[in-house]
Amino acid sequence: MTLFIDLIVGILEIYKWLVLIRVLISWLPMLGFHIDPYHPTYGQIILFIHKITEPVLAPFRSFIRVGTMDFSPIIVFILITFVQNVIQGNDISETIAFAISLVIAFTVHEFAHAWTAYKLGDSTAKDLGRLTLDPRKHLDVIGSLMVLVFHFGWAKPVPVNPHYLRGDTRVSMAIVAAAGPLSNFVLACIAAIPLRLGVVEVFYTTPFFPNPVQLLYVFVFLNVILLFFNLIPIAPLDGFKVVQGLLPYPAVEKFSRLESAGPIILLLLVFVGGSVFTALIMTPTEWLVGLLIGI
Repeated sequence: MTLFIDLIVGILEIYKWLVLIRVLISWLPMLGFHIDPYHPTYGQIILFIHKITEPVLAPFRSFIRVGTMDFSPIIVFILITFVQNVIQGNDISETIAFAISLVIAFTVHEFAHAWTAYKLGDSTAKDLGRLTLDPRKHLDVIGSLMVLVFHFGWAKPVPVNPHYLRGDTRVSMAIVAAAGPLSNFVLACIAAIPLRLGVVEVFYTTPFFPNPVQLLYVFVFLNVILLFFNLIPIAPLDGFKVVQGLLPYPAVEKFSRLESAGPIILLLLVFVGGSVFTALIMTPTEWLVGLLIGI
């Protein structure tokens, strides 16, 4: 029986990664990589991945799509993880806590960008329906999956037209960029208050849903991760625009030349530079979380 369970869990794990790979393939053109689906070698692989994942993704796509955004991979990924853990008898409460925290943190983060830009004179995000707390308008498929897999990620960027912003363009863009990470810091501080004061208790324990203490802790942890991750000065993260607004000429011109290479540098940092990523993100995250909740 144990062997059968391990086999089912393994198959589901492979399927999860096929879903993730499919999303990554669809994302590559945005990084400048041309993908030929009819290529004699990898074209067949792409076609195979599409055929084997489409039957599961299609039923969810009809009610989870918002405009051109298809959120079915996120739903399928979460459901498969849920089934895996139920089969193995594992505790899935932390995964659910991360999913809940992700939706709130990403939504408020992008809303903060849109609201700040609007207050500084740019109504682009408002006109496109992004000045809202509706999470469906802000979540990015691959960024959300990255959070569920690696506990970090991103949301769909809020469009900003710098020509409409009042004041110095670079400084205004830096303020708009900083608003996102700042909102995550504020959320972390608010959620940390009841933990620090000890006014919440573990009223119940269940492997299927987080208790209040667990949910608050994960919420604080995720928001602090998003704070430090987004402040990394690599495009397209917020930290890049913040540094652009702070650097004097001509240093800012040299720094801006790195923008096009930013996504590649970021991917290399995440997937190759594990120790560097830990130093940049996890070390300060653990310190600040401990400071906020008093441990």
